[in-house]
Amino acid sequence: MVIPETAKGARVASRGRTAVDDDCELSDDESAPAPRFPDDEAAVDAAIAELGGVAFCKLNWSAPRDAAWLTGGRLQCECAGDVFALLAASEFARHDVGRAYDGCGDGGDADAIKCDAVVALRAWRDLEPSREFRCFLLDGVLVAACQRRVDEVFEEFDDDDGSALRGVKAGIAKLVDAGVDVPRDCVLDVALDGRRAYLVDVGPPVATDPLLFAWPELLALRPAASARPRGPSTDFELRVVDADSPPVMPSELSSFRAPLDVAEIARAGGLDELLASMRTQRADDSSSSDDD
Repeated sequence: MVIPETAKGARVASRGRTAVDDDCELSDDESAPAPRFPDDEAAVDAAIAELGGVAFCKLNWSAPRDAAWLTGGRLQCECAGDVFALLAASEFARHDVGRAYDGCGDGGDADAIKCDAVVALRAWRDLEPSREFRCFLLDGVLVAACQRRVDEVFEEFDDDDGSALRGVKAGIAKLVDAGVDVPRDCVLDVALDGRRAYLVDVGPPVATDPLLFAWPELLALRPAASARPRGPSTDFELRVVDADSPPVMPSELSSFRAPLDVAEIARAGGLDELLASMRTQRADDSSSSDDD
């Protein structure tokens, strides 16, 4: 991975928990000069300044959340160097640029579908994790919603008498009833702030992670597939993680927080193979020490 050179540099390395070290090479060829994009750099810096000096970046579909390790878990961008570094380090961004249409009916034929990748910058807002939700809209009807952070238990819901969840449902329903211009079938990421509800992102159904649901059960809730008519927009299932639920799900970004070789072993054979490999390595190291 090569990060483009910018006048201000990439400030992300200095803010991150781990800066560039021997185990994290940001360039495959240190002798090759880093590319420069002065016009794009100037445009991004100007946009960030207009947004108040701190921004959130994403491409057409995805944000570089898998590269958040560069920034200590936060995607704050203060200059073009930050934006370039996060996008260069992101597998999500790489997929959007090169393989976004792989699942389309035409097989992702470049001649059939043309859509340029666009870098979008938004003003930075600090959101309360417990107030982020993923909502499922099918045939124009809100059929379900769930907690966005599936790897955490939030006390306000765990000890809830029902009022907190009712407030969440009312806030989400208010946003949907406002007539936001979204497809009839889509996944909405929503953030609640006091009495306000904000639409954060829109994703396609089935291809988007259903988190605490499974797509077959969501599709069964589609109004056309349901045997009973749907009630008002507040009549939808809302799922959250509580202490009495099954074990908390791992974060969808867990595999991006480990060295590539460890992640590959885990994907290939799961935990058992990973543990066996670690035991073998430990035995080899012990044998080598005895020989010495």
